[in-house]
Amino acid sequence: MENFTSALLLGYSSTSDIEHLAKNLILAAETNIARIESQIRDLLRLRDRERGIIAALKQIAAPIRKLPAELLVEIFRVVAAHAAAEELSHPNYTSFQLKPVLVLSQVCAHWRQLWSYHVNLNLRKAPSDTYLTTTKTFFERSAPLPIPILWREQTTKSSALVQVLLDLAPRWESLVFAQSDISQLHKLPMDALRSLVSLDLNHMAQISTLSPVKAFLGAHSLRTVSLTVRSIDQIHIPWSQLVELSLHVFDDAPAQKFLDILVQCTNIVSLDFIGITPWSQPPDIGSTPVARLAQLTDLALVFDSGFEEGFISPFIARLSLPSLTKLNISAAFENYWSSADITAFLRRSPNVEDLTISHSLMTSENLSALLLDSPNLVALRLSSCFNGEDVFESTLEYLTFSPTALVHPAPRLQRLDMSDNLENIDEEKLERMLSSRWWTDAQLAALPGAPPVARWEKLEIRTDFDHTVEEQREYGRSLLAKVAQLQAQGLDVKID
Repeated sequence: MENFTSALLLGYSSTSDIEHLAKNLILAAETNIARIESQIRDLLRLRDRERGIIAALKQIAAPIRKLPAELLVEIFRVVAAHAAAEELSHPNYTSFQLKPVLVLSQVCAHWRQLWSYHVNLNLRKAPSDTYLTTTKTFFERSAPLPIPILWREQTTKSSALVQVLLDLAPRWESLVFAQSDISQLHKLPMDALRSLVSLDLNHMAQISTLSPVKAFLGAHSLRTVSLTVRSIDQIHIPWSQLVELSLHVFDDAPAQKFLDILVQCTNIVSLDFIGITPWSQPPDIGSTPVARLAQLTDLALVFDSGFEEGFISPFIARLSLPSLTKLNISAAFENYWSSADITAFLRRSPNVEDLTISHSLMTSENLSALLLDSPNLVALRLSSCFNGEDVFESTLEYLTFSPTALVHPAPRLQRLDMSDNLENIDEEKLERMLSSRWWTDAQLAALPGAPPVARWEKLEIRTDFDHTVEEQREYGRSLLAKVAQLQAQGLDVKID
């Protein structure tokens, strides 16, 4: 600074000259500072960018990235769900015990969804003020996200907590309802369940004198329903919008009511009916139009005649299911089939690939119609369906491939499971059936073309499953040798 001042004094004689020079130097210094600060900002941005690159590379190299995202989500979900279920159901609950979930929910907005997991509320006793306040807070944390509701048995002392659930009805995404008192559901207005997608309701109490629950008719997003009830009339459901339906009825379950419901399910994909009471006399359904359910792929029907004779084939006589691929029917022994109805149904539903029939005493004509009209059948299970050894042996003959035959029943069949209690069977017929649809890889390659029937993939034949191991039938040496040979060649076959 001294040298600088001396230079100024020597070079300039007047004060005005010195002031002029100082101003110029100040301006130059300020300009230089601005340039340096700009460079500093650029360097800071460059530094931050490099830091970001380092952080990203550290994340990529972090061991946690070796875990699948689905596993991480499940870990956090299980932790939160466990803490929530444990703390809210704990008899000595305090707000401090909810801390694990509080911490998780504050990580980010996405983790707030952890608050919408199933909460197992204690409805068996009167809630304390702390319990009630914290429960409200618990649900407020996830607003406005839809929430799943698990509603188990309750007492009259839990009415304040029940009211909390009812107030949340517009946000219910799924409802699991398993208790004897459905009167609370009558309090729901028709438009309350606008977010409900899934319903699982189990109400096995005696049939209520109350009017049917109609709130679900306003649940326009409802797609999946599972009902276990004593009467179909207890709950009103918008059948036409359902995609999946499981209906188990214990009382007052005539087949006609089930059929009336089925024809309304125009968007159904998967359907399971349990507890159908067959017609006691063949119904007059000749004028009833055929119902075409274009999207139904999976159908299970369980009939229960109460040990009385009944008729079940009318149930399928007026159905057309062009997309049906899987059919499971349990017919309760005493119920009667019509071969004509089976044939007509299978021709209207030609894409059945997986068929299970159990506890139905079918005739040779029934089984012949079934096999001849199932061109796409891949898997067949027949359990307790053979009305005597002759019906079983007729089935073996139907399934025995002959190159000279004009028609080949079930040409795509690969998996067969047949079981029944039979006194005597023709083992030679069984052996021929097993061998006729089996070729080794080398044998298939040597054929001039593909055989007209599919090769067996898996077979399980049981004809004596009610006896103990010591009492079970001993098959002949020839059949056992053939089974061992087929197993050695790679066929999954088992004979009991």
